[in-house]
Amino acid sequence: MKKILNLLKRNLVFIFMALVLGIMGFGFNLIRKTQQDLKKMEDEIKKKYEEVKKYETTKEEAPSPALIDKLNTESGLLVAQFNSLLSKFSTTYPRIPEFKVFPNVEYKEFLLEIDEQLHKKAKKNNVTIPTTFGFSETGFPSADQIPLFSLQLTVIKNMLDLLIDSGVSIVNSIVPGTPSTVAFYKVLPLDVSLTGNSVEIVRFLKYLNNPSSFFTLESFAITKAGTDLFRANLKINAVMIERGGSI
Repeated sequence: MKKILNLLKRNLVFIFMALVLGIMGFGFNLIRKTQQDLKKMEDEIKKKYEEVKKYETTKEEAPSPALIDKLNTESGLLVAQFNSLLSKFSTTYPRIPEFKVFPNVEYKEFLLEIDEQLHKKAKKNNVTIPTTFGFSETGFPSADQIPLFSLQLTVIKNMLDLLIDSGVSIVNSIVPGTPSTVAFYKVLPLDVSLTGNSVEIVRFLKYLNNPSSFFTLESFAITKAGTDLFRANLKINAVMIERGGSI
């Protein structure tokens, strides 16, 4: 019995992390299931809408005005159900800035402002973050690159705010991928690498799973990085619902 207790004490950190990650995994799966329900409902709304539009444009094929009214009613009910399901998310989605007057100059000011804010915050909280985030601070991007860079930069800022607030020791890197649109969502993948003790990493994962967070954890790997330190490599998606001009 004594040997078992000693073994448990030596591995208490790993046992605690396994329990926390297991609970969080259930939360992530629940969010993913809700997202799948939203996608299914969106497909039904589109189907009903297309039927209504078809009968409105080719009225001679419509069996009766009553059918159009019925389809309109069904579509309205589905939209109401969709909005009700959507309201269960307390997520706060970022607003991506739009630069219309002098896009190149405005974007450059935005980039430098974000860079300064993040490094000041990191220094104040004694967190080490990358010197740069992969965006060129010399020259100007092309007009078609600005929306993509603005999205990536905004998401990186939100991720770094989360990392700094959770108090991790070191953010090794954050690399954004290419965004894609799925149903009502815009999804931006991120590769995140951080170093910290077990408490810091678990706290970050807890923050990541907060209902107000628009980030979802896809996969992760944790390795020993020194005395009481661990290195976590995570694949994270920023999942942003496109509504009300949020993105």
